[in-house]
Amino acid sequence: MKRLLPFLLIAMIAATCGWFGARYFSHTAQPDDHVSADKLTRNQCPMHPWVKSDKAGKCTICGMDLVAAHEGGTMTTHAADGIVMLPPGSPNVIGVQVSEVKRQRLARTLRVAGMMGEDESRHAVISAPVEGRIDGLSMNHEGQPVARRQPIATIFSRTLLNAADEYKNALPQGGATLLQARQKLERYGLVAEQINSIPDRQPDDVYFGVLSSLGGTIVKSYVSEGQYVKEGERLFELADFTRMWCMFTVYEQDLPLVRERQIVTVRTASLPGRDFKGRVGFVSPNFDEATRAARVRVVIENPDRLLRNNTFVEGVIEVDAPEVLTIPRTAVLFAGASTRVYVETSGNSYQQRAVKLGRAGDASWEVIEGLREGERVVTSGSMLIDSQAQINGLALSDESEGIAAAESANPAALGEFMHAVAGLNAALASDDLAAANTALKLLPVPPAGLITCVAPGPSTDLQQLRKAFLPWSQEVAVVAIKMRTALPQVHVFRCPMTKQLWPGAPANAGWIQLGTSLQNPYWGKEMLECGVEVK
Repeated sequence: MKRLLPFLLIAMIAATCGWFGARYFSHTAQPDDHVSADKLTRNQCPMHPWVKSDKAGKCTICGMDLVAAHEGGTMTTHAADGIVMLPPGSPNVIGVQVSEVKRQRLARTLRVAGMMGEDESRHAVISAPVEGRIDGLSMNHEGQPVARRQPIATIFSRTLLNAADEYKNALPQGGATLLQARQKLERYGLVAEQINSIPDRQPDDVYFGVLSSLGGTIVKSYVSEGQYVKEGERLFELADFTRMWCMFTVYEQDLPLVRERQIVTVRTASLPGRDFKGRVGFVSPNFDEATRAARVRVVIENPDRLLRNNTFVEGVIEVDAPEVLTIPRTAVLFAGASTRVYVETSGNSYQQRAVKLGRAGDASWEVIEGLREGERVVTSGSMLIDSQAQINGLALSDESEGIAAAESANPAALGEFMHAVAGLNAALASDDLAAANTALKLLPVPPAGLITCVAPGPSTDLQQLRKAFLPWSQEVAVVAIKMRTALPQVHVFRCPMTKQLWPGAPANAGWIQLGTSLQNPYWGKEMLECGVEVK
């Protein structure tokens, strides 16, 4: 017995040490045993965050590479300040690019279309100076160039012959008689050289030349040889094509950008590859009532007559603008009447910011409110960030009137209505058309002013019923999100795949349900668990 005592003592000491060791190691290992799945590093798609995998690979929806995500790894939204946080490394994967908000000249090119025409201030009509018969034509068709004082026709006129005889008879007398005779010949269109040659004319020379009063190109001929004409009757029309007028149409919203003396580059299909420079000479103060546009005249020198009359032309007006605060046009997201951008706050977080825009440039927008110089806005990848913000925050439309009605509604009536809607959603999620039609018939009338969209009626086709149900369900989801504190039992979800339901279907459509187990009413059993709960 004495021999067994030491062995018993040693065994007791060993057992005690083993018990303390087990206690120690079990306590130190406990945190690892209870690490939640969200704390583990997993891989997920940056565009479809519900697609996850324990191994590297590609997204089963879009084919993008899965990226490592820790602490749950999803993009998150802080509703209070509108900040969207991306998983580490995902900005590079989805191609997020940023640009600095800076003050610079707003470059703007205004493109206009119009027609090339003649300089109307240089258009002229050559008329018969006296009555008579046209017995000869030096010019007889349009397109012929004419120089100033060039003979264009010969005329036989008894009036001219009598006036020439009076001038001859007055030559010896001189004085006032001669002056009156000379002035009469000038009124009949004769120039000094023709009048001075009258004393040397032969008795059988009965013709006088009709001279052009200016140079140009004949654009219309009204006379033929042998034709009798009266005093003042049109013989030819002339146009000077060495200077052209381009008449452009500028619409009402662009007129503030146009002013006289601006440089305009003109191109025409008849002269490919050639540019012609001109300046704005006149901006019409009158609008065309039908088109709400005004005519703008650009003057272009055309000494070589390369530009043709009545050809279609395109013009580029160089618009001068002062330095203003600008952002790239690709940074702006439009949602109805509102505009927003995403501002980089750190390496992987971005804040949604409403902005007020001014004038639009070729590649930039003028910013009036919402941004400061030096901030950095997202120019590429903003659509993906915005989609994630909508998934996390359910950024649906701003239905202020409907929310006010919900806040003033009877809580019991509001809860009854939401429960009935959830029942309808559950029937659609189960692809049960009969149950969905029954739920529609039992649907109570919503509180006054709560839902503006008309509830769908019973249908014989499940897909058509879902199509009518979607916009109405969206409005219900809006109310549920805004009334979250009053409706704690109602959960709101959003499906990122609704755009593929039918042509024109909206993306990220929302719905409500009473449980947290996903039951997608838009896809039903085909993709029952496709969706993200809006927290």
